[in-house]
Amino acid sequence: MFPYWMMDLLLPNHVEISLGNCERCHQLPPLGKLRFLKVLNICRISALKYIDDTFYGDMESSFPSLEVLSIRVALCLEEWTTVNGREHFPLLSSLTVDCCPKLVKLPMIQSLKELHIGETNVTLLTSLIMNATVLTSLRISDFNELPDELLKNQKQLDRLNVFYCSLKSSSDLLDNLSCLKYLDIQACSIESLPAGLQNLSSLETLDLNFCDSLVSLPVNGLQRLSSLCSLRVQHCKTLASLPEGMRYLTSLQDLLINECPELTSLPRSIQHLSSLRYLQIRCCRGLISLPDEMQHLSLLSEFSIINCSNLMSLPQGVHNLTTLQALRIYGCPHLQRRCKKVRGEDWPNIAHIPFIEILN
Repeated sequence: MFPYWMMDLLLPNHVEISLGNCERCHQLPPLGKLRFLKVLNICRISALKYIDDTFYGDMESSFPSLEVLSIRVALCLEEWTTVNGREHFPLLSSLTVDCCPKLVKLPMIQSLKELHIGETNVTLLTSLIMNATVLTSLRISDFNELPDELLKNQKQLDRLNVFYCSLKSSSDLLDNLSCLKYLDIQACSIESLPAGLQNLSSLETLDLNFCDSLVSLPVNGLQRLSSLCSLRVQHCKTLASLPEGMRYLTSLQDLLINECPELTSLPRSIQHLSSLRYLQIRCCRGLISLPDEMQHLSLLSEFSIINCSNLMSLPQGVHNLTTLQALRIYGCPHLQRRCKKVRGEDWPNIAHIPFIEILN
């Protein structure tokens, strides 16, 4: 590596730097001297134990242009010191700290808008989130238990991703997130969604993925989700039913149900989804019937049923879906037989649909 004093000469205009797989690196160079650096990625520097004042350089304001900082897989990193009396990271808006299990403290950074944090000490998680009061996007992953009132100060949070965490239905994680528009809960140990779900009046998209312990959605927890436009429930192996409370999702336009093998039917209240335009049901082998009241989905334009091998027939009410432009049926042997052109028992109910595709 070249001497630190040469950094200004050799890298004066760099805007992005990645340091990775430096197995013998014990100290980071004075990257804070680079006036135009906007993106810095540090990954897999396994020998690094301390980030000290050398990292900041001898500037009055270190990292004056840095906007994105990522530190990942620093297994030995224990301490990150700051230099008092200097300004650090004045423009930093996005921070990723992942797989740094020994790190318990970071410099104070109040300008953060995006934070991704995972596989770190829970003390670090708490201090970062408590001090970052203007977050709009937050991703949390790989924590066995999340502290109470973790997000109580996040009044501006717009997007929340929670991956590989253990959640309780009594958790206050979703309380007070009145501005939240996107919620993604993935691969989390949870039987029921946190009660605070019902207060997410601004929520537009809800994604539930690989939540193997999820048995049901809250009966009343959907009542206030009047802004929800997209609901995707995927790979939830024990989900047995969807609640009749879906009737309150009057803004819902896109509904996807995928790989929920214990689901046997859809709720009758689906008829009240007056804004629904796209409905897709995939790989739900336990599904044996659909509610006849689907005649009432007056704006539905695309309907896909894929690999639902035990679904016996389409609802009679399909013939009333005059706005339906596309019907796709794949891997549904009973429907394939009943929907054969002209001869199938269900053909009179679907003949009006402009595009029909039925495949094995």
